Amino acid sequence: MTTAPPRTTATAWWRPLLLVAALLTGLFGAAAPAGAATAEATAPVTVSAVTAPGDTVLISGNTAQLGNWNPAAAVPLHTTARTYPSWTGYVQIIQGSTAEYKFLIRSSTGAVTWESVPNRTVTHSTTTITAIDDRWNVGSGAPVAATFRVSATTAYGQNVYLVGNLAELGGWNPAAAVPLTTGSGSYPTWTAALQLPPDTPVAYKYLIRNPDGSVLWEGGADRTATTPPTGTFTATDTWRP
Repeated sequence: MTTAPPRTTATAWWRPLLLVAALLTGLFGAAAPAGAATAEATAPVTVSAVTAPGDTVLISGNTAQLGNWNPAAAVPLHTTARTYPSWTGYVQIIQGSTAEYKFLIRSSTGAVTWESVPNRTVTHSTTTITAIDDRWNVGSGAPVAATFRVSATTAYGQNVYLVGNLAELGGWNPAAAVPLTTGSGSYPTWTAALQLPPDTPVAYKYLIRNPDGSVLWEGGADRTATTPPTGTFTATDTWRP
């Protein structure tokens, strides 16, 4: 009686192929996992902020790209002598998301001052780049139509200007002051009309610019007022020598 030879396994030859296929499946499956990383977009930032020498304006928020509300990780903004009080920069925002943010000012000594307005929000769609354009410590709302009038006697060639603590008032920079106008029927009353943020404290003064470019400030303390939440605002003043 002879013993039959051992039978070979018919599937042994393609087992290595199964192993290779399994490895390839795992490789390509790992290349596109569910919930892949979301794209970021670069958004331009502009804020009008009147600051002291040595101050820096920054933006921070509730995302890692905005520093997670940590002043040390906030994104610094920049200005120049020509563009001040406008501070500009860029931030990264996840496309298709909404982020909360605020501005802060860091002094030359490291002291930090946050805006007191509620958290701002920006929503970045997947198709449109959203620009951030704000004013320091001024929330959303329709601007107020403001009128400033001052009685000021001037010499020929002199002109009266308005300057103050808001970007709209030049940020206390005489070179960016708001010009007032007068006429034969209204002199010595000088008038300026402009838009101001609502419900906002305003500090201001008038100045006279001479024909040679030199500036004469009116005397006394800064004038102060607060714009209404809506409607109009009018200031009627007399030049203080």
